[in-house]
Amino acid sequence: MENEQKITTAEKQDAIPQLTEESISFLLKTAKWGKFLAILGFIVTGLLVVAGIMMSFVMNIVSDEMVPLNLPFSPIFFSILYVIIAGIYIIPVIFLNTFSNNVIKAVNLSSTEKMTVSLRNLKNLFVFVGVSTVVILIIYAAMLIIAATAAVVSL
Repeated sequence: MENEQKITTAEKQDAIPQLTEESISFLLKTAKWGKFLAILGFIVTGLLVVAGIMMSFVMNIVSDEMVPLNLPFSPIFFSILYVIIAGIYIIPVIFLNTFSNNVIKAVNLSSTEKMTVSLRNLKNLFVFVGVSTVVILIIYAAMLIIAATAAVVSL
């Protein structure tokens, strides 16, 4: 441990990875695909909102004619559920869009600040997706436990 040398600030600067032409090219391609996926995400979010609103009207009309449906929830519940799902879905799409826009600006303007903002948004995207995945896995596990308990109790 005594042989370890303290790294000076100048040496630390040399240890920071630098962006090469090839890495910038990869970032630009990633940003373009990210922009494409973000645009699709905005379209899907809009469709979810429209479907949620339309579902309320259509289910109210159809429920009068199709009485045997016996839905345990009102059509408004499903509309609100679709709008909530759209609201959750839009968050990572915004992070992806902001990442893509800022990478393109950072490369075009040679801006370190824009690159930092873009990478922060990429980090936020991955954090959101990671936390969402954990939450969904917990919900699945809880549903599995409830279903297993109900199956055992019904025997």
